[in-house]
Amino acid sequence: MQQKSTASTDDRSVNPLSIGIIGAGRMGRHHHNAITNYGARVVAVHDVQLESARELATLADAELATDGLSDFFDVKMDGVVITTPPPVRLKPIQMACEHGIALMVEKPPALNIGDGQKCLECIEKADVMAAVGFQLRYHPLYEQLKALIASETVHLVRTVCTISYYLNFQMPTWFLQSEISGGPLAEQAVHVLDCARYVMGNPKPLQAHALAIKNMALERTEFDAENAIQMTYELDNGVFGTHMNHCGTEGFCFDVEVVGPHLRLQANMAENAIRGYLNGETINEPAASQNSLGLDKTGAWLRAIETGDRTLIRSTFADALQTLTLIDAAIKSRNTGQFIQVEKL
Repeated sequence: MQQKSTASTDDRSVNPLSIGIIGAGRMGRHHHNAITNYGARVVAVHDVQLESARELATLADAELATDGLSDFFDVKMDGVVITTPPPVRLKPIQMACEHGIALMVEKPPALNIGDGQKCLECIEKADVMAAVGFQLRYHPLYEQLKALIASETVHLVRTVCTISYYLNFQMPTWFLQSEISGGPLAEQAVHVLDCARYVMGNPKPLQAHALAIKNMALERTEFDAENAIQMTYELDNGVFGTHMNHCGTEGFCFDVEVVGPHLRLQANMAENAIRGYLNGETINEPAASQNSLGLDKTGAWLRAIETGDRTLIRSTFADALQTLTLIDAAIKSRNTGQFIQVEKL
């Protein structure tokens, strides 16, 4: 059974939620800040590098820093955040489920769909609340785009992700090591591909294909992740999608564009605005200052633990596996010239 919190939105300072963090890197620190800002507290930190666990535990004033999962789960907690690299998902999820503890799992939910399904079996058997950290679903820009097209016909969707990893290498080393990160599709593209599904009401993927190449930093043999990727896919709502990904270019970009008989709208995160046309009207809308929940991904998860209202979670583990399936199909298709049907994964 799910552990119940005694905290409420009114007495959070008296009975704050107790949260554990597995993975004390930069995402672990990010979640610590979000947890603290909400009014909850971090009570335990785990990392395979004990010194890293101790540093974050000291920052959080947590009672335990450990490199042992058994010791970590001996601490009473209402929820656990998992920010480990994608291959390290199953064991901590299994143990959290055995203890009936709510989960926040960073994206992607697993390295591949096979591992993801094993995790989901544990989650569903234990009936624990499980969210995945797709923060774009909580961004007001994409919430607005979703509302604008809710009753409209969409035929095409285009997403773009650019980032400067292969120019400045200002990222954890494993981000560009495909065996650990899954490569740019799983580590970067997954955000906007999931966002495309979100704005269209979570259609499921049917098939995908990708072309990919590493033609930058050839002297850096420790990195094998491609820097340039072009992807095409089909969703079960009749929409065809394309995705362009480049992780060696100046300037960060997350863009989502939808096209239909009476619309063409682009949500541009860099400009934080939606531009285009809709039913004969020009659209030029800046994003609202906050979404309709007034909560980010971590806050929504924490509020869901407090209230038991799972509808606050916009990216459940089960739905996140649909996005992972799309990624998995594209990865398996790279440079084969063939589309991979998700039903064959």
